[in-house]
Amino acid sequence: MKEKKLPAFVTNPMVYRFFQGKPGRLLSNWVLQGMLYMNPVEIFYKLGLDIILALVWWFVIGKPVTPGGWLLAGLLAHTTNWIINCQPIALRRHLDWGRNDPVKFIEYIEGLERRIQGRKYIAAAASFGSLSHGNYSDTSDIDIRFFLTNSKIERIHAAHFCFVERFRAALCRFPLDLYAFELDEMKVKMSNKEVPVIFMDPHGIIARAYRKTVAFDDFRHMFRKKVLGEEVV
Repeated sequence: MKEKKLPAFVTNPMVYRFFQGKPGRLLSNWVLQGMLYMNPVEIFYKLGLDIILALVWWFVIGKPVTPGGWLLAGLLAHTTNWIINCQPIALRRHLDWGRNDPVKFIEYIEGLERRIQGRKYIAAAASFGSLSHGNYSDTSDIDIRFFLTNSKIERIHAAHFCFVERFRAALCRFPLDLYAFELDEMKVKMSNKEVPVIFMDPHGIIARAYRKTVAFDDFRHMFRKKVLGEEVV
């Protein structure tokens, strides 16, 4: 497993080692569910979904009015949200559990690229990591980042689209690591040494921020030729 990047406040060596291990990664993934990386609108959307799911579970388990009943409903809701937001599937790849089918892998990515096009609430979209260099393995995931417009209403649309896409990935058991950032957030959270694969960038936001980028069609052709052995025209 590659080293997990932890928040700066995690300084105790024993705590650091725990969260680098599989039990610690599983626990932190379930508790936080990516909220350290989400923008505020996405966090609000996710917590709102937690509340809705808690009410659903409260009815399912018989509307208990005890603190224990509410706690159980909350834990079930949080776990349900964890599952439908594709966190376990993405986590499996970070723990080197499970293997990808490369054909389904690239077909899902091609479908995602098509679904992104024309979404006015997404200013740009790109993937980051080793895939842009053609370094694919059967435990690879894909890190997709959406870049947000300035409209608060459109950020809600973007948060909803992120949820729907994570849910789709969970149903397809596809290892999708998807977050939406502002450009300034992206500069802090993503290395400027990355070579992003551009899924959509009509205003050149990503192209101006990075010295080198890879066009999606170039990535797709490279993957199909190098990994699948296809002759792509």
